[in-house]
Amino acid sequence: MTTRKASKSPLCTSALAMIVATATLCPAQEPTESAAPSAAAADQQQTPGQQPGMPKNPRRPETFQEALNAAGDDGVIVFCYGPDWNQRSVRMLQSFWNKSELEKATGQAMLVAVPVYESPTEKQADEARRISDGMPAIPFNVCPTIMMVDKNGAMYANLPGMDFLGNENGAAALKNIANKLALHRKMLELLNKANSLQGEEKARVLGEIGELPIEKPDNLLDSLKNADPQDKTGLVRRNEYSALQFLYKQMDTKDGFLKSDFHTTLNDLMVEGMKVVNDTALRPEDRQAAYCLLIGQARREEGGSKRMKDMIKASREIDPNSFYGRTMQRLAQLWSGERANESPDERRARRTKGKDEEKARRQRDREVKKTERNTSVN
Repeated sequence: MTTRKASKSPLCTSALAMIVATATLCPAQEPTESAAPSAAAADQQQTPGQQPGMPKNPRRPETFQEALNAAGDDGVIVFCYGPDWNQRSVRMLQSFWNKSELEKATGQAMLVAVPVYESPTEKQADEARRISDGMPAIPFNVCPTIMMVDKNGAMYANLPGMDFLGNENGAAALKNIANKLALHRKMLELLNKANSLQGEEKARVLGEIGELPIEKPDNLLDSLKNADPQDKTGLVRRNEYSALQFLYKQMDTKDGFLKSDFHTTLNDLMVEGMKVVNDTALRPEDRQAAYCLLIGQARREEGGSKRMKDMIKASREIDPNSFYGRTMQRLAQLWSGERANESPDERRARRTKGKDEEKARRQRDREVKKTERNTSVN
């Protein structure tokens, strides 16, 4: 998968998204020189919707706008490929996107392929704009990318690059697309159910939508607040809380460090952090993320070792099977001097030996200093 510098077209992403994509999503791509055809050949290259002699497929419109106009509940699935710079995506267009297996796996979703050029001719740029008109911006400017859009034009899933789409035969892509489409259908089912309910019952059904691993409806939080204005279910807080916003709140905007003094006290940070940790309405991973902030701060505090160990243990107990829960044991080994598969008696003996060695080292230091003072006097 290859990233390309964002242009001014509607397909471009923000600079931040480009940084994230480059840092986390991009394995090596074959050289651009071998991928890019000559300008004349690229100008003659046809998009799937332009190929002559093929009967028109009602599920494969030529432009995104046509696809959106014809979309039902299964929405639109968009395949973004780079004709003049990413030959992997071009090969995937033929080996996966144009196959009938895709139509079988995607229900009644509309399918549209959108070219994303690096150095388009004027004709190619006009054609790309015509095909992509009205399409949401690509979150990560990489090819190939598959975006899944509902019938209102809102993106609910994004599968960027080979990390999410697998190799060129498309087996992994088909599986992931089918999974996201099933989640989208589940969300629509829950929305219909919620429309027939009121109050806390409605809020609980809306809360199920908040747990689905796809993009949520823009009005989900407002709907929760209207259904449960007193937040008796805790679902408003659960869906309103942001771990990143909590972190930024604790940071000094001038230098990017935490507002709490690294070398004096944890009290201010502990007050805010423990509010999050003790709020059982929040997701376990959000509570554990707050613990991570406190643990990292305690490690820097003089005498904070015991407090750090206690917080590592407490964080792991919230959900030992989550990402944070699984990493806490390793964190204890790295930062607390604990070792895997070590019995309490072995740990006690190791620590006693360490204390004895430290005591002996300090005694040697005192004797050396005493000898140095006597030598200086003489």
